[in-house]
Amino acid sequence: MKALNLFYVIAIFAITFTSCTFDDEAISPFETADQANGGIMYDKFWATESNFDQTNTHLATLNAKGDFFRCKQCHGWDGLGNKGAYINRAPKTSRPNISGINLYEMGQSKTAQELFDALSKTSERRSIATDLSTYNPDSNATEGDKMPNLTELLTPAQIWDLVKFMKEGMMDVRELYDATYTGNYPTGSMAISNVGKNGNATNGKNYYNSNCAACHGANGTTFKVENMTIGQFTRKKANEVQHKVHYGQLGSAMTGKFDITVSQMKDLYKALANETDFPN
Repeated sequence: MKALNLFYVIAIFAITFTSCTFDDEAISPFETADQANGGIMYDKFWATESNFDQTNTHLATLNAKGDFFRCKQCHGWDGLGNKGAYINRAPKTSRPNISGINLYEMGQSKTAQELFDALSKTSERRSIATDLSTYNPDSNATEGDKMPNLTELLTPAQIWDLVKFMKEGMMDVRELYDATYTGNYPTGSMAISNVGKNGNATNGKNYYNSNCAACHGANGTTFKVENMTIGQFTRKKANEVQHKVHYGQLGSAMTGKFDITVSQMKDLYKALANETDFPN
């Protein structure tokens, strides 16, 4: 009987231990990553809103050469790179060429681990020590056009936040508007139409009134963006608005609507497409 009782104790202990082990293994870095922070980082990972260490020794370089480090600069607000809205964003001595990678598609087709490994890669990446003052897109672009070595600047947890954003936080802009791209980078062009396609304007107007009107005014003319009304800005830069609404305007009082759905964004776009309700 004692031997039988001992067997039961051992069996229960084994089951409990195994269960705990399985539970621990089930919690991955991706699951605990912060999608909202990843979206903020995609805009500017060293912004105060991302909780980046503002005493980091590289902060002066990041601020001085920001466009060489911002994800959105090389991949676009829409994630489509030089095949999207940035088809005509030519490089300058102050900013690199736009990437040819469709980052949205990559986020949907690769596993979380594959994305983490790609973002954490160190070979063929640009060191923070690289002198970017000599960058010239016509004669000296190789190093400047490389992706920065993120492991020199971000923690693994922060990189997982970017992965979470790529997998779950990027919106498919094709659901928000139609775009026609003509020509090739860097001299191509984009025409936006059908803003808020299949959206519900009434629902969008209600969402605007509840979340945006207090600052931007009932018809979007109170607080302008780049000297444009909210309606005008949305109709002209539909590729950008979706990210700003979702993750905020960094450096301002406008925080992101981190839980906004694609359906709600479509409705909001549909409302803002109305030039009578939201004039130029």
